[in-house]
Amino acid sequence: MELIEVNNIVKQFIPNEDVVVFSANDKGLINRTFVVSVGKINSKQFILQAINTAIFPLYEKGLENIILVKNELQKSEFSYNFPAPINDKYICIDDVVWRIFPFVEDSVCYEKVKDKEQAFEAAKCLGSFYTSLANFDAEQLHITLPNFHNAAFRFKELQEAVKTASTNRLSKAKALISAIHKERDELHKFDKLNAELPKRVVHFDAKISNFLFDNKTCKAKAIIDLDTLMPGTVLSDIGDMIRTYSNVAGEESQAIALVQGDTEIIEHIIDGFLSVSGNMLSAAEKDNLEFSGKALAIIQCIRFLTDYLNNDNYYKVSYSSQNWVRTQNQWALYCSLKG
Repeated sequence: MELIEVNNIVKQFIPNEDVVVFSANDKGLINRTFVVSVGKINSKQFILQAINTAIFPLYEKGLENIILVKNELQKSEFSYNFPAPINDKYICIDDVVWRIFPFVEDSVCYEKVKDKEQAFEAAKCLGSFYTSLANFDAEQLHITLPNFHNAAFRFKELQEAVKTASTNRLSKAKALISAIHKERDELHKFDKLNAELPKRVVHFDAKISNFLFDNKTCKAKAIIDLDTLMPGTVLSDIGDMIRTYSNVAGEESQAIALVQGDTEIIEHIIDGFLSVSGNMLSAAEKDNLEFSGKALAIIQCIRFLTDYLNNDNYYKVSYSSQNWVRTQNQWALYCSLKG
């Protein structure tokens, strides 16, 4: 993009200043993101983002969710940044939907968990988020991504993919598909818990890159990427934290034999979360936090396998067997968490 284009977009939000300089941020996998500096005197940075409306078709409902949660957090003692869209609005220019966020100064984003202390800090921030919204009726929120963590739905998608998969890919995955079938009780348990546990405001994408950290103190500073805010249960966020943080090898690792959940990181996630939110959670929620990591690992394994059998039409791949590698990776993680 050219500076004049970026300037014209930003002026829809900040009419009295000009963009001085901008740069693309290529870390995100879904939305196009730019860092823009606005104002020739006392220049201030913002995050400009184009929403991927193919992934988030209900983006207007998503904005309503963000505004509702932002307003509730402002009434609470939530001490972290919650960078919501400026002016509570999105704009559409040439069929592209844009928004702008405040830039969180003196912060750093990590793509991979650095150590167990960082895992504790992120989980503590999430715990504060839950506690601050404890009295908020999460059922007010729109469901913008239906069946996102619905295990039965994901299993059915896998069954449909099996019917149309190529002989070559199906043959490679046959043994694993059979193994997954034997774990259906775990999937059923997860769905049953989600039906019974208290409905809360869930981030639904609590990976480490969605927390910003102070570049001096290393303490968590902000929770970001809010498009997936929906009603759900605590199991989705803690499960995804365990799934993504404890797999030190990372879900892209081809060294499948080395993939396993780091028990110390898991303990620090749960301890960090409970250090703030322990008093508000039910006994059933607390009892199933560790189980949630196992559940999210097998659900993600199923999602990667389904996409592999569907010839990679959802997740981006850079080589032909990447989704198969991801599938095996998540299965290895699941088995290690299962013990």
